[in-house]
Formats: sequence, C-alpha cells, structure tokens
Amino acid sequence: MRLDVARRGRRHPISLTPLIDVVFILLLFFMLASHFDQWRALALDARGAKVGAAVSGEARAAMLLRLHADARIDLSGESLTPAQLEQRVERALERDPELVVVIQSAPEVELQTIVSTIDHLVSAGAPEVRLQ
Repeated sequence: MRLDVARRGRRHPISLTPLIDVVFILLLFFMLASHFDQWRALALDARGAKVGAAVSGEARAAMLLRLHADARIDLSGESLTPAQLEQRVERALERDPELVVVIQSAPEVELQTIVSTIDHLVSAGAPEVRLQ
C-alpha cells in the first residue's frame, strides 16, 4: 500500500478576503444603525445663585436643594426620596411656573448623584436648574 505523503503535507492557505468583507459589512451596518447626533444635554447655569437673589434683574422664587455625600436629598431640612422630590417640584411649579431650583452639593457627592437629581428635576418640569 502506498501513501501519498506529498498531498498530506500540503495545506490550503486561509484566505483573509472573506473575513475583511465581513468586517466591512459590520462596520457599515453599525455606522448606519447608530445615531451620533442625538446626544442628551442638560442645560445648566453653573454660575451659581443665591436663594432669593435677583436673577436677570428681577426677583424670582428659588428652591434650595442640598445633596449630601450619603446620597440624601434635603429640601428645607427635610430628607426626600427622588419620587417625593419630583412631587414637591411639580406642586411648587403649579404655584410659580418660573421657579428656579438651586442645587447645593457637598464636595464628596458623586457626579452620578448630581446628574440623577437633575434628571428628576427636569422630568418634574423644572424650567431652570442651577448648581451652587
């Protein structure tokens, strides 16, 4: 019996062309499926404001909100949950639609806590949010 050694040692090279085609198709798919122009932005006035101070030349009502390092939210010394905060802001906006919400945070407060609080305020309908 004779074995064909020459055929066994010879391998067909793997072609990279189909792999490159698949990568380009995936790249094209993700480029067309992505939306790069729909970034959410939060409008903030980072100048800070004193509660009850004149804003733009006229006196406007302001609500002072304090954020603590342990993620507590205080409104006039009363601890609130995010859902309670939204309800309070909605009620305050019924009385004064141009209410300014001033956030005063401790230096140890995480950025995510501040952004989450701002999200709750925006979803409650607060027209102006300021950081102090």
